[in-house]
Amino acid sequence: ALPDPAHRVNNGTPRPLTVHQDLLDQHPELVTRFLAVLLRAADWAADEPDEVARILGAETGAGAEGVAGAYRPGTHRTLHPDLSETRLDLLARQEEALRGHGFLPEAVDVRAWADPEPLRQARLRAAAAPERPSPQPLP
Repeated sequence: ALPDPAHRVNNGTPRPLTVHQDLLDQHPELVTRFLAVLLRAADWAADEPDEVARILGAETGAGAEGVAGAYRPGTHRTLHPDLSETRLDLLARQEEALRGHGFLPEAVDVRAWADPEPLRQARLRAAAAPERPSPQPLP
């Protein structure tokens, strides 16, 4: 895996989390709850590199060697959704590439498009949530 995230940008990376504007307008609490669960799962994953590798292997069918070759060391610590400048820069780069190849008919201002409020609310919710037991490993 390439060490510079900018060199990994393609049609599937980065993977933004998106919802329809109607869902966000009509049920913002659902979006917040979903993001809070993802944040807690990312917290768990940060402490479980072997389990994350096992899950990736099971999901991709790649096995341990395939996972080791496809994912850089420390991937288990990079799963928290965020809207940092770095992530938005990578998303803007992806938008440019997709538009350049005709997948997007017009430019998208990713900074205007990305709404930070649901993630902000989710961080507050996740921080206030009591500790939950670790998930049981999948068979």
